[in-house]
Amino acid sequence: MFRHAHKDWKEFINAMWNFWTSQTGAFILAVSGIAVGYYIFYISRPILKYETEIIPFISSQNQNEYKVNVKGQEYDDLYMTRIYLQNKGAGALSGKDVSKIGHDPIRVVIPKDAGVVHYNLDNTATTKAITAGLQEVDGDLVIDFDYLNPDYQIAATLLHQNPNAEFSVHGSALNVNEITREWSDKQLKFWGILGLGVLYLILVLVYIYNHWYKPRRLWKRL
Repeated sequence: MFRHAHKDWKEFINAMWNFWTSQTGAFILAVSGIAVGYYIFYISRPILKYETEIIPFISSQNQNEYKVNVKGQEYDDLYMTRIYLQNKGAGALSGKDVSKIGHDPIRVVIPKDAGVVHYNLDNTATTKAITAGLQEVDGDLVIDFDYLNPDYQIAATLLHQNPNAEFSVHGSALNVNEITREWSDKQLKFWGILGLGVLYLILVLVYIYNHWYKPRRLWKRL
């Protein structure tokens, strides 16, 4: 019994060695190395992501016991959108390395039909260690800051009349070519890992078929 178990274990080790030294195993190792190397390179830089959330600020459909007056004008319907700009990478970003106004500064792009009546830097949701501000330029809001370290965030709040307004954050900086929504990165990771998993599974099944199942069928026929 001991010899049989030892033999099975030895055959398993040999099979694993043969697999990882085969073309299939070498391909899996190469693809995994490239994927890991790319991820390490990708995460080592500043990675700017943004999120948005919208809630009704005041609605004429409700029986409100308060009024909203902005700059001398009363509004019956207003919506509040909060925008978060976050550094999800491992590298810090200095405000001095951001593209200057007139080129491609980091900014909140405001749709023309948004009907924004007020905006401000939300200090309650902005990392306290950051010195930041908002500056209106050509209808958009340029975000100024000193440093955006990993896991730091800047938040801006906008009051607007259009409930369907979609705000976005654009801009570039040193080692930052684009700013994308946070959910896109999660989906990229999910589908990337899923795709590699399916590819690896197919390769392993093909290897098992060619090196184990197919030879056993031929041996049984003999």
